Amino acid sequence: MSDTKPLEQQLALLRERFTERTLSQLNALLERIDTWQPPRSPHPLVDALGQLLHRLAGSSGTFGLSELGRQAAALEQTLKARLADGEPDEAKATALLDQARHDLTTLMGLLQPPQSVSIPSSRPLAGTGAGSELLVIGQQLGALASALRHYGFELNEVTDAATLQRPDWHPHLVVLTDDEQLQAVTDWNRQQAARAACQAPPVLCAGAGTDFASRYQLAELGVDGLFTLPADVPELVARIERLRQERLETGRARVLLLDDDEELAERYRLVLTGAGMKVRVLNRPEALMTVLTEFRPDILLMDIHMPPWSGTTLARMVRFEPQWLSLPIVYLSSEQDRDRQLSALAQGADEFITKPISDERLIRTVGILCHRARQLSQLLSSDGLTGLLNHPHIKQALTHEHARVRRHGHATMVAMLDLDHFKQVNDNHGHTTGDLVIRTLAHLLKRRLRNTDSLGRYGGEEFVAVLPGCEPGQARTLFEQLCRDFAALDFRGPQQAFHVTVSVGLARLNDFTSAEQGLNAADEALYEQKRRGRNGVTDYAELCLPESNE
Repeated sequence: MSDTKPLEQQLALLRERFTERTLSQLNALLERIDTWQPPRSPHPLVDALGQLLHRLAGSSGTFGLSELGRQAAALEQTLKARLADGEPDEAKATALLDQARHDLTTLMGLLQPPQSVSIPSSRPLAGTGAGSELLVIGQQLGALASALRHYGFELNEVTDAATLQRPDWHPHLVVLTDDEQLQAVTDWNRQQAARAACQAPPVLCAGAGTDFASRYQLAELGVDGLFTLPADVPELVARIERLRQERLETGRARVLLLDDDEELAERYRLVLTGAGMKVRVLNRPEALMTVLTEFRPDILLMDIHMPPWSGTTLARMVRFEPQWLSLPIVYLSSEQDRDRQLSALAQGADEFITKPISDERLIRTVGILCHRARQLSQLLSSDGLTGLLNHPHIKQALTHEHARVRRHGHATMVAMLDLDHFKQVNDNHGHTTGDLVIRTLAHLLKRRLRNTDSLGRYGGEEFVAVLPGCEPGQARTLFEQLCRDFAALDFRGPQQAFHVTVSVGLARLNDFTSAEQGLNAADEALYEQKRRGRNGVTDYAELCLPESNE
């Protein structure tokens, strides 16, 4: 289904498809029951009836047919009770199918055109993608604002909270203020958020309050963090980046949805996509493992009942692969029995969502679970000092990207970076200061690279960056500017201030038959830059040019 039509129109078309398909299935089952005669086994009809009732109980409410869903659920439970004593004899089977005729006719009468169903607004938030990233308020923060600009932040500086205007605000800000302006700033921030009907941006406060009462008061005002002046700028930059990351996570969530009910799966896809998530849908599980590897979701939503397949069996199968042991698997089902839910959860899944589920609850539930999954994944894959990908995971990202390059042919650059004369930094200024230099380069790299790029600490003072969809000239421009900006930063050791430079080697991943070869080429280019005098960029392609005869 095309996404070019308005969302409400797409949902209305899905409701029509659902109604037409359900009427067709009810009529077909009625015809099968009408033509049934002993001594033929009634079990195929009873099984088909149970599966149809189960589907309607779980999906009807999502399409605005709540009464149909309630009655289908009640009939499903009644059918289970009648079958609890074992297989029915001929007389019981005849009576059961006679009742089924009546029940199915009743359900068909409930398939009237559904009332309009609204979903949570997916309109872009005011100010998204525009304006400054930071709003810095207060005369005491002038020097801090200048330091933050060196890290590449776009910021708006206001000296007095009384002069704040509505255009100064948008939902994706991080607000920094001193404690003198705090009350006015938090009041203004909440008012703007209420007007935009969204969550208020985070506020970080500069102050000296270290006692319990002062900190409690700050928390009561809604402050998200406290820092002292003069600020530890790299640490503050790390805090700002974490806050910004948390705000962006829901929009970047990747959801794989496996459900054999095509209309229901499509509705879930539209709703979650409208909330900014990236959703891939499978209606049959045969390609599940392949899609997991290619799509690499944050979460797998899966129906339990997909005859002839079982969701619980599929969950166990997914867990065969070590790389998917931590993937959150969430069952979607109309099963109401809590004991059966717990039994299903014990077989490889993490959560259970009961159908029908409202659009708003679906968005919030998936968003929360994706946020938790990303937090866990980050803990497992991150370098402790910098928060970047650790050595194994940046190599895994490089290998994954090389496979994508081989399939799709897009240009990708790999960069290896190394701090120059870093041993002297540790020897002259101490390892604590050396760690500060490493963290500062990591933060600067995170500021300059895109969300689609992969960035990791390869070891010690070495870093690796993987840049999909990037040409050699673009990569050179990016890293040459980064070298200049990093060399301009002032570091302060125990005895004196100092500067550090960085060298960069580049290689075009497309030119190599393996990811390892591409990485080795970038490493060779890096050490050529070291020989050339450090503090700059060398592309491996330069090393392959024929020497001049002049």
